[in-house]
Amino acid sequence: MLELYHHHTSVCAAKARMGLEEKGLAWTGHMIHLRESDQHTPEYHALNPFGQVPVLIHDGRVIVDSNIINEYVDEAFDGPPLRPADPAARARMRFWTRQLDEDIHAAIGVLTTAVAYRHVPKHAEQVSNQVDPYKRDRKRHSIAGGIETPHFRIAIRRMDMFLGHVEEALGGDGPGRVCAGGGPDWLCGEYSLADLAYAPYMMRLDCLRLAPMWDRRPRVAAWYERLSARPAFRRAIVDWFDEDPSWVALMREKGAEARDRMLAILAAA
Repeated sequence: MLELYHHHTSVCAAKARMGLEEKGLAWTGHMIHLRESDQHTPEYHALNPFGQVPVLIHDGRVIVDSNIINEYVDEAFDGPPLRPADPAARARMRFWTRQLDEDIHAAIGVLTTAVAYRHVPKHAEQVSNQVDPYKRDRKRHSIAGGIETPHFRIAIRRMDMFLGHVEEALGGDGPGRVCAGGGPDWLCGEYSLADLAYAPYMMRLDCLRLAPMWDRRPRVAAWYERLSARPAFRRAIVDWFDEDPSWVALMREKGAEARDRMLAILAAA
């Protein structure tokens, strides 16, 4: 039995749902309402002491972290393989997924909070509940200063760097040539967990009205179009976002209001 503790619009939860959908697996969902601090209850901390979604439970075994969950699901179950068979291509895949854990996820969190979530009082009240002190500090500054904070400047520049690397990789090259062998359709030459992992992050940038970041990157634009056309993208991301429309509407509204200023900050970085 597969059980997933998740949230409608969480990018990490969406990533895990997409992995399950790509494998064609049936699963039972348990909704963690992040705005109500469900993730900070003693019961949930018994599953994940950092109070993060998602958490996967497979026949009583607890698996945490969305990238680890997706590798586990790909290895444990039959279905279309989501990791390259070639060891070098698999190393390239992990080059991409590791970036999410190191700083891309933090960057998208800063962008989302600074642009949109800072306008929700209940979100601001949750800062003190953050277990991770680095995350707590980023959120506090993003809520107080919005897009004018140094955190925002660093975050949008990091996302721009990532998109530049994707553009190169899909052209057969890559950052420092470490990802040479990607493209023209997918980051590692074939569809893999590397592409899947970034699908909800691309959707988040789109919701924040930051699609102009790939206006001059045609390979990125085409890659996002291919990702969003996959049936798993709709089932794992769009359908769940549609169940929590107020948050998506907030991101789009506040993103539209701040778009010109955000792009000006990026251009000056």
